[in-house]
Amino acid sequence: MYQVMSRGIDIYGIEVLPVKSIKELPQELAERLELPEEALLGAMKLTVTGGRRAVVENHRGVLEYGEERIVVSAGRGRLNISGSGLRIEAMNRRELLVRGRIQSVEWE
Repeated sequence: MYQVMSRGIDIYGIEVLPVKSIKELPQELAERLELPEEALLGAMKLTVTGGRRAVVENHRGVLEYGEERIVVSAGRGRLNISGSGLRIEAMNRRELLVRGRIQSVEWE
């Protein structure tokens, strides 16, 4: 059936390289194809402009919402946006637009 070799695994006469973890496969593929992670993995992308506008792409929902703090789910973590006068100006399943005075952004 299959035989373990020094560099890879022989499956029905075809040598394939072992994958460390199925969870690491998409990230490794993105690196090998030289693509941004967010394009292939659906990873969160944050763009802050002038400390007054933040666009969060590929979010997984809002966990906390207030004028001084907005917490967004990133799937494998959280994004904390802190400041004053914060408000969610637009939101859909994929993107979130935050306006206000953004003082800090922290990944957890």
